[in-house]
Amino acid sequence: MSKVSKNTKISPKPKNAVKPASNVGSETMKRTLMVIGAVCLISTLVFDKSKEMGGAAFPIVCMLGVAVVAVYLWFIKKLNTETAVLLIIAAGFLLRLNYVIYTPLSETTRVRQHDLFEFGGDRGHSAYIEHFYNNGFTLPDFNPTTRAQFYHPPLHHLIAAMWMRILTTFGMSYTRAIGSLQFLSLFYSSCCLLVSERIFTRLRLTGGYKLLALSVVAFHPTFIILAGSVNNDVLSLLFTLLSVYTALRWYEEPTKKNILMIALSIGLGMSTKLSAALVAIPIAVLFFMKLISDKKRVYDNMMQFCLFGLVCIPLGMWYSIRNAVRFDVPLTYVQKLSEKSDQYVGNHTVYERLLDFSYHPFANPFFNRSATGAEYHEYNPFVGIIKTSVFGEYNLAKYNEALMPFCRILLVLNMVMIALSVAALIYFAVTKNKFTDMTEKVFLVFYQVLMFVYFIKFAFDFPHDCSMDYRYIVPTCVLGSFFIGAAAEHFSEVHAKNGTLVKAVNITVASAAILFCLTSVIVYIMLGA
Repeated sequence: MSKVSKNTKISPKPKNAVKPASNVGSETMKRTLMVIGAVCLISTLVFDKSKEMGGAAFPIVCMLGVAVVAVYLWFIKKLNTETAVLLIIAAGFLLRLNYVIYTPLSETTRVRQHDLFEFGGDRGHSAYIEHFYNNGFTLPDFNPTTRAQFYHPPLHHLIAAMWMRILTTFGMSYTRAIGSLQFLSLFYSSCCLLVSERIFTRLRLTGGYKLLALSVVAFHPTFIILAGSVNNDVLSLLFTLLSVYTALRWYEEPTKKNILMIALSIGLGMSTKLSAALVAIPIAVLFFMKLISDKKRVYDNMMQFCLFGLVCIPLGMWYSIRNAVRFDVPLTYVQKLSEKSDQYVGNHTVYERLLDFSYHPFANPFFNRSATGAEYHEYNPFVGIIKTSVFGEYNLAKYNEALMPFCRILLVLNMVMIALSVAALIYFAVTKNKFTDMTEKVFLVFYQVLMFVYFIKFAFDFPHDCSMDYRYIVPTCVLGSFFIGAAAEHFSEVHAKNGTLVKAVNITVASAAILFCLTSVIVYIMLGA
């Protein structure tokens, strides 16, 4: 953690002040994005994902190289924040790449995938992608509710089909082109890491506190799993995080360009997955608070809001409106599983689902399904969040029994990190700090709370175990990491005179985060071994 002078005072953030330049410049981040894109493209051409590829030694060696460089810079030369940020991004990307390389995907092979189903069929995200690949990128001419997953907006599936068409046109086999779709998801997941860094910078998180928050995002298991997932979750997540970043940037620099970027981010997110619209609610609150606080720009802001609506609403709702007009599909339609499904948990009471822990849910660290031979069926959404946020809905130990002790440790550390993020959220909400003014604070806190409320409502509206997966609220990881870093930095500044207390808090927070990240790295490297 960075040291704070004893004479440090917290000064209120000037209204509409522009944030200071990032420790990592915009040009550096652009070059980093280009490098990540180039590595993803090269990996597409080098690795055949239809085959089992074991532990993927090359990315592991690269990660060790990053660690050696970091240690060298720490002890021999000064390791500044800019270098550390780039090293964390590099290590996070390589960990994702390693996971993607050892996670096979082909027409019939689908490891740790959601609603993909087999290619060559007529349902699932695979069939949706193949529809565009085989039909000249034309929209389905049938009621999309009659086939699983076709009710989703088509942006992700169109991009995936175009990517496959380009590769097969240049001679790649169809089977290898299917496996290459994971490198698209790898690129999206890595972009989420870059956008998270921009969010932390925009919010004035600095020094070791910024590195702590960024490390949690870089090495968090959810982003690793999503890097290999071929459904529309990770692209939707990327646009959601871009919506948060562009909203914060517009609030400080309220230009037409910036509000158009918000509209595009939300609209494209909704064209990927309709649930991306959730971020529009706190952004609307941000707009409203900006309108009533900046009375000199009421007319300009109103014109900008109209421009936002003209772009965002058609871009985000066009597919839903088309289906409503042509097939009488409700605008907010979500496919619901049958009560006869082996995933149904609606037979439990509200009390049981939220407050009953008599069945010792953490005796097994993984998500439990009776259909797969587990002793009980998971039905508590809070337990679902804790487990799926680090392991997905999968039993990782079935691939490697040596993983079990590390998975148990990771689960405990995850609970510690969740507890820290909740405490940090409360502390951040009730204290005046340098990171945000009241409007931005309301925006961030409200969005974080809204996502958890939405998650619980969703779990009860669709009472099946798959509705309790953390993948529906992954932005809470980014905001939660920020709250932990911001709370620790603010606490260190306001209590700078009490060095012992500050040191104790910093050591506690840093130790929990470092152990969490380290254990995650161990688990997801061993998983491929």
